[in-house]
Amino acid sequence: MTTNSFEGEFTGSALSNAELINKRKVINGEDDGLMQVSPLKHPWARDIFKSMQRNNWVAEEVPFQKDKEQWESDELTTQEKDTFLRALAFASNLDGLLVHSLSEIIKPNITSPEISLAIARQIYEECLHVDSYSVMIEAVGLDPEDVYGLYRRDKSLYYKNKRVWESMFKIKRADFDTKKIEDAKLFLEACTTNLIFEGIFFFSAFLVFYNFGRHNKMPGSKEMIQFINRDEDLHVQLFVNIINEIKKEQPELWTKEVQDKMYKNIVEAVQMEYDWGCSCIGDGILGLTPETLKDYIQFIGDLRLTAIGLPKAFNSKNPYPWIDEFTQGSMIEVNFFEGTVREYQTGTLEW
Repeated sequence: MTTNSFEGEFTGSALSNAELINKRKVINGEDDGLMQVSPLKHPWARDIFKSMQRNNWVAEEVPFQKDKEQWESDELTTQEKDTFLRALAFASNLDGLLVHSLSEIIKPNITSPEISLAIARQIYEECLHVDSYSVMIEAVGLDPEDVYGLYRRDKSLYYKNKRVWESMFKIKRADFDTKKIEDAKLFLEACTTNLIFEGIFFFSAFLVFYNFGRHNKMPGSKEMIQFINRDEDLHVQLFVNIINEIKKEQPELWTKEVQDKMYKNIVEAVQMEYDWGCSCIGDGILGLTPETLKDYIQFIGDLRLTAIGLPKAFNSKNPYPWIDEFTQGSMIEVNFFEGTVREYQTGTLEW
C-alpha cells in the first residue's frame, strides 16, 4: 500500500469521508493508509475476516499420541508412511511459500482496508499452518529432513515447488505498478495463481490425510488437517471475491486474452496436482486410485473455474462423497454468501 495523503503541508482537503470511500477499489483505489473500515465498500471482506476470527485454533489443541503410537508400531505399511510423508512435505512447503507471496506480492497492492484486514489474517493463518506442521512433526516423532528436505531429494517435488515459486514472484519487480493496465492484468493473474495454490494444490494432500482418518490411521493428523482445510476454504472464498470484484470495478482488465490465460493456468494446475497426487499414492492406497484421484482433482478444478466466471473444463463428478464427513461439506458445497444477512453502516455511500 502506498499513499500520498501525508506528503507536504496541511492543506485542509475538502474531500469528505464518504467521497474517499466511494473512490475505494480493490486495487488502484483511494487510500489514505489509515485502515478505515467503516463504512464498508467491500462488506464481503469483513464477513470473511470475522469468520476467520471465529475459526481461531492452535496446533496444541490436537492430540497426536495415537499417531505417534501408530507410526512407531507396525500399524502403517512402508507405502502408507511414504504416502503420508510426501503429502505432508508439499503441504508444509506450500504454506511457507504462501506467507511470502501474500505479504510481499498481494497485500502491498491492495487499496481496500477491509480486504487488507482479511489478507493480513490470512497471512497469520498461513504462519499458523507452518507452525502446526512443525508441531505435528515433533509430536509424531518424524525426521524433519524427511519432510522439509524432501524437495532436495525428489525431482518431482523440486520442480513443483520451483513452478510455484516462479509463478508467485514473476511480478515482484521495482517498476511493477497496477495503475498500468498490463500490470493490473498481471496482478489479476497473480490472484488467480493464489486461488490455484489455496484451492487446488492442497487437495491431493488433504485427501490423503482424510483417507487415513477414514481408516482409523493417524487421527490427530487428520484432525489438524480439518482445521487447516477450514482456513483454506475461507482463503479460497476471499480470493474468488477479490478476482470477481476487480473484474467488476475494472472490466477493461477482463479481456478474452486474460480469461484464456487464467483458464489455461487452472487446467494446467489440475494436471500438475494430479501428477503429484499420483506420485504420492502410486498405483493406489487404501481405496484411493489414480483414476478416482483424477476425477476428484478435475472436479475441484471445475469449481474454481466456474467460481470466477469461466466455463468448466472437465465435467467430472466427485468420486469421494465420504469426504463430507471430514469437511462438513463446506469445502465444496456450501455457498458462503447464502448465510445470515447483516446490515452495514453505509451512510451517504453510492452503492
